Amino acid sequence: MKVTLYVRLSMDRHGDELGVQRQEEECRAYAEARGWTVREVIVDNDVSATSDKVRPGFESLLASNPEAILCWHTDRLIRKTEDLLRVIALGVNVHAIHAGHFDLSTPAGQATAKTVTAWAEYEGQQKVLRQKASNLQAAKAGKPHKAGLRTFGYEDDYLTVVEEEAEAIRKGAEMVLQGETLASVARYWTGLGLLAPRSSSGKAKEKEGAKGWGVGGVKKVLISPRYIAQATYRGEVMGEGQWPAILDEATHYALVSALTSPTRFTGGARTGSAPQTLLAGLATCERCGETVRGGMYRGVPVYRCGQKHVRVPREVADKRAGNAVLARLVFPDFLPSILRANSERADDSAHLHQEAQTLRERLDGLAMAYASGSITISQLEAGSTAIRGRLEEVDSKLSGVTGLPPIDPVTGITGLIQDWPNTPLPVRRAWVAFVLSITMHTNGFRKAAKMTVDDYLTVGWNHTAPDDEE
Repeated sequence: MKVTLYVRLSMDRHGDELGVQRQEEECRAYAEARGWTVREVIVDNDVSATSDKVRPGFESLLASNPEAILCWHTDRLIRKTEDLLRVIALGVNVHAIHAGHFDLSTPAGQATAKTVTAWAEYEGQQKVLRQKASNLQAAKAGKPHKAGLRTFGYEDDYLTVVEEEAEAIRKGAEMVLQGETLASVARYWTGLGLLAPRSSSGKAKEKEGAKGWGVGGVKKVLISPRYIAQATYRGEVMGEGQWPAILDEATHYALVSALTSPTRFTGGARTGSAPQTLLAGLATCERCGETVRGGMYRGVPVYRCGQKHVRVPREVADKRAGNAVLARLVFPDFLPSILRANSERADDSAHLHQEAQTLRERLDGLAMAYASGSITISQLEAGSTAIRGRLEEVDSKLSGVTGLPPIDPVTGITGLIQDWPNTPLPVRRAWVAFVLSITMHTNGFRKAAKMTVDDYLTVGWNHTAPDDEE
């Protein structure tokens, strides 16, 4: 008799396939002892039989028209009645080393198999209930949820911080909050050689060019309450965890707001309230006085007002504004006063105003995320409390400082001038707003090829250097 071997392991924690290899060895020995010929070996490794996911090997088995099936135990082959009915439709014998023989071509064999499967299905459901109760109890006690693979940022004990990974998580959070994409964080982590736990386990770790981080994996890490030492159950925070936090609460909830808000940019038109261009909301239209916004015209990025009186190429306007800011910074009457003012002050209100605006947008983002079902009420309440606390601090500081855009304490004005294109957008916008007054002109019926930069916009100074104080 020719038999087809089917072997399966629900969870291969190390990716070494040793479990299915052991099953195959026993099945081959069993077949050889009875003089059977092994026609084919079909494997489902690291595949559950109780989830709704397709088992590729099982589907191949059904399609292979087997003469007989041999498995290590019947629960390796079937765990649900619906799968049993599909096997019964084959009308073949099923032999199990540790569960006997079912002749599914006869009514008696089918009835026996249905009974065994029904009890296996019942036990599986009971196991799920017991596991849920255990997980809930553990979460309330602040214990980590141990799902088989370690959590990125922590050791195999789920408690000890892996500092290299923790630092990468903090840097990734900073990148996102400065406006960079999840894809850029994924490339950054992968470039550091820090693979996701599943990719870096067992055999996957040894494969050349093992798969790196994806956008979904990065997002899952950055919005997980685990990284602020919060124990959760089914998405709800149950209490303080027994492990050290990697991120602070303000950063975590800022990430939740940014990454779960329905208005977040995901490849289509941007609908979020945070400015995504240098001059949106700063430059004005000469005709109607409205501030301009970013848009597209015949495939070209432009600035335009709501009435579409102006249509200025974004590249032209951004370059002109950037050059004007940098030129103003090197004026003899301007740089000394900037440096003196910066040395006399403990803070800068432009930076604080930007942070306050961002915090208010994050509060709105949390509310929208909750309304859309992306976060729970406990996450909304905790996040709002954390962000409002920081907002109160910022508003308090704003009450006693004068306006000056951010200056890097290490590189200073020189660094700003040299690295202007790579300076974060909020900082560049703050400097444009501080230094310049920009008016954009209507272009009438003139062709773009005949227009100069001055035809598109006029740049004026907002500030002149104050008189030296004795």
